[in-house]
Amino acid sequence: MSLRCIVVTPEKTELDCEANAINLPMFDGSLGVLPGRAPMIGRLGFGTLLLETAAGPQKYFVDGGFAQVEDNVVNLLTERALPVDMLDVGESEKVLLEALELPSNTPELAAIKATAVLRARCQLRSAR
Repeated sequence: MSLRCIVVTPEKTELDCEANAINLPMFDGSLGVLPGRAPMIGRLGFGTLLLETAAGPQKYFVDGGFAQVEDNVVNLLTERALPVDMLDVGESEKVLLEALELPSNTPELAAIKATAVLRARCQLRSAR
């Protein structure tokens, strides 16, 4: 028995494949999914989506969103999903430096900066 993983972004269906196991980057930690898992809906965080497939592991950087698991189908709705091998460490470091330089003199700007820094750090971690 296997899982079907479908990753959808606003532009297109990024991924639709079979996997033996899936590790999801949730907003409060990672969640492993195996066939037969109970249904659930949860909020994705920034991080690495790991798929254990028959051809070997596949990794994608996921930029937040939502996850639904039901009947051995894992649906992810995310702003962005990139294969990890397409991420550049140098570019990710640059994005982090830019996020760290954002202003934070109001509560709203501080929240925007904190989210940008978290996203950039997770992208850098995935790139490495």
